[in-house]
Amino acid sequence: MSTAGLNQTSTSSEQVIRRLYQVTNAHNQGFEAQILELLQMGLERFNLDIAILSKIQANDYVVQYCVTPEAVELKPGDSFTLDTTYCGITCEAQAPVALEYIGENDKYAKHPAYKAFGLESYIGMPIRLNGELYGTLNFSSPDPYPRHFQEIDVDALQLMASWIEVELIRRQQEEQLNRLNQKLKRLANYDSLTEIPNRRGMYKKLKKSMNLLSRSGGEGTLAIVDIDHFKKLNDTYGHQLGDKALVETAKQISKSLRDYDFVARLGGEEFLIWLPSSNLAGCATVFSRVMKAIGSISLTKEPITVSIGAYHLSFNETSLPSDFEMLADKMIAVADQALYEAKETGRNKVVERVGVIEDLSV
Repeated sequence: MSTAGLNQTSTSSEQVIRRLYQVTNAHNQGFEAQILELLQMGLERFNLDIAILSKIQANDYVVQYCVTPEAVELKPGDSFTLDTTYCGITCEAQAPVALEYIGENDKYAKHPAYKAFGLESYIGMPIRLNGELYGTLNFSSPDPYPRHFQEIDVDALQLMASWIEVELIRRQQEEQLNRLNQKLKRLANYDSLTEIPNRRGMYKKLKKSMNLLSRSGGEGTLAIVDIDHFKKLNDTYGHQLGDKALVETAKQISKSLRDYDFVARLGGEEFLIWLPSSNLAGCATVFSRVMKAIGSISLTKEPITVSIGAYHLSFNETSLPSDFEMLADKMIAVADQALYEAKETGRNKVVERVGVIEDLSV
């Protein structure tokens, strides 16, 4: 190659790299805008008409993004059988494919894609994600290519494809990280066995609800539900069935509550119920429904029963103390005393306490 030719190739490469850098660093525009800009860049670079980033699903070729003339009716989501597209050739070759004048090509003039779409020129290459075929990046036109595709054309295509592969991997990793963070967040706030809030998740929900009640001067009831004779159940039927009993109890409590109530697992066989904006009569109805639902669990010969200790509290129109967990623990302690009385006086019953927020401020 002459010195002039080398200089022209070098300049062309630099232009591609510079433009690619501009496109790929426009993160604020979003992935779709970047891809469409990259496709437009390819059309200008190759002087072709149709640009597509596809995804291969089994034997289907699916258009993910495309830039086409108005006369070409093609849109994202359009699907074709892979074997009827030029990209089928590219995927089979597992390498870049460049065709300048398909109608004059002895090998491909009878290809189904040529018969179906009449595209004369095509350049494309596979896109891989973690070593597996993802799809293709390709550019085509119904007109023959006015010159031969050169090595610099393939290099430009590979540069674009490389960025797409890196960006797809980055987005996949970002999605995986987000899913992992959501999973960790759930694990931190939910009990893994019963899938209801744990003590940490309970504090968050209680604080939000009680703040609303304190501003409006409302009332609410905190109750502790304890499965009767749970140790005996474990000893008789085994811990595996004991775990099932905990799961079913949590389900039955949840089904028995209203939309704005919630249940959490305190630990062991104890559950906490919070009933905001509820008077004593309303709470009694809920507790009766809970006990009846738990009694319907058919894991053991004997019906499963629970004892409940409840603390009904009236709020004044002031803000809650800064140490909310200490306040919540005091409420739990009062409910726990009521639960102890329920256990000591026969089980399978509800014992209630009534108070005001000032009772817990000392």
